[in-house]
Amino acid sequence: MALATFTLSFPLLTLLSIKTDNIKATIKFLLPFTLLISILAGYVGFQQEPKEFVNNDFAALVFGLTALIASFKGLMYIQQMNSNEAISYSSLFKHSWRNFIIFGESWLFTLILWGILNLGASLFAILDIDFFKELLQKDWFVIPTLTLAFGFAVVIFRNITHTVDTIAKILQTLIKFLLPIITIVSIGFLATLPFKGLDKLWDTGSGSLLVLWLQALTLFFINAVYQESSHQRPYHKVLHRIIFVGVALLPIYTLISAYGLWLRVDQYGLTVARCWGILVCALLGVFAFGYLIGIVRKKDAWLETLSTVNIRMGVVVLVAMLLVNSPLLNFQAISTASHLAKLTNNEIDIEDLDLDYFRQELGRHGYLALQDLKQDIASQYPEKVVYIDRMYAQPNYRSRTAQPEEINEIEFEQLITYWPNKTEFPNALTTAVFKKVTKHQWNSVKSNNYYLLTIDLNQDEINEFIVITEGNNSTSANLWYADGEGWKARYMTTSNPNDEHFLKALIEQQNIKTIEPKWQDLSIGGLTLRVAI
Repeated sequence: MALATFTLSFPLLTLLSIKTDNIKATIKFLLPFTLLISILAGYVGFQQEPKEFVNNDFAALVFGLTALIASFKGLMYIQQMNSNEAISYSSLFKHSWRNFIIFGESWLFTLILWGILNLGASLFAILDIDFFKELLQKDWFVIPTLTLAFGFAVVIFRNITHTVDTIAKILQTLIKFLLPIITIVSIGFLATLPFKGLDKLWDTGSGSLLVLWLQALTLFFINAVYQESSHQRPYHKVLHRIIFVGVALLPIYTLISAYGLWLRVDQYGLTVARCWGILVCALLGVFAFGYLIGIVRKKDAWLETLSTVNIRMGVVVLVAMLLVNSPLLNFQAISTASHLAKLTNNEIDIEDLDLDYFRQELGRHGYLALQDLKQDIASQYPEKVVYIDRMYAQPNYRSRTAQPEEINEIEFEQLITYWPNKTEFPNALTTAVFKKVTKHQWNSVKSNNYYLLTIDLNQDEINEFIVITEGNNSTSANLWYADGEGWKARYMTTSNPNDEHFLKALIEQQNIKTIEPKWQDLSIGGLTLRVAI
């Protein structure tokens, strides 16, 4: 990940910013920056270990998005410093829009070319011209071609900045019409909230998220419209006052979001999503309160404060996007510690600990924490240990190679519990069961436990053989019998109202018995009627 990040980021950022008169200055700033994010990428890559058990693609996705935001913010500051001009918000705004549009247009050009290559491959395939069909699909041809196309597009679009600025102006004009609308919606929502209360907002399950989105969009639109000068008046006086009020009320959204997050954290602890919510709420809150302070101090001249706040907060956002990919602000580690602290402090019981969340969301830290937890609870909660082992044996959390699970019959027998004892079961039966459960490679054999029981179910004084397959989420059973062609299985319906997924303890306690059916079958000639239970 470190190598891939440097290979992508350094050439791309250089291509977007370098000029014939600032080569050394550009490299002086870009090289340390891209090396830093590459080191962070290496740390994120380490969060994928051990790869046989950890699937932490979410961390890699988050790194990609945050590194993109950090590069976007860092690039405009580097461009501003290379211009030998004083840093101003209007200049930073101009650089940011140019970079965004050039980047987006270059991607669009590259995607169109990729589509043309695929279209050409399909046409040559129709004509049975295999050379060009295969050439247009080979990675060694497609990747360099698309890379050069992207670079070519960046150079072309950078040479027509007047067109880029025109596109930016069009987008800003559209946003200019949207800002009053979203401001009125915002003020209207706050006006009705005291009469409806916050309960309806929390009942949605995503109240804080909705509020943060409304606040973020409002802040974005404000910055897109008011960015040229401190005395700018793009609206009529009435609309200007409405937006003025809307900006002054933005801190209320921060308080509402913070309160909602606090309720969730206090009740359930920190999760990765809540950590992100806290960070976003804090960043948006600083923007909102900064604008409010400007309004209180300068009244209509508050736009001077807007520029100062945005310049400084741009650096804060940049640093935050880097820190979330470092050990200093690793949300998976923080969330893991929060859940374990609740368990240690007896705020929750082991039964309430969401083990699946550790596996699905907490990556390496969740895996290591559960391995330590297994040792602490092995004697008191053996079923939880089995649950954890099964969890990490599931296919999508094993090695991401395409190799099928390797298990032999001897290893399979270690997953079997026999009752009353192993000698009651023919070796041929165990072999037949092994072949059945390993028939399809997408089934993870090791993520289940198997119970072989022999008991007389039909009172003919001959024991039947039952094979139970027990996983974390389901339990199934088959009745096995021998005929002239070998061993065959017949499906048995199961009822598990108590959600039992650790039968080993019950079997060892001899908690096994047969039950007479409550309803007998009704036979009318060749017709058989049976009550479904």
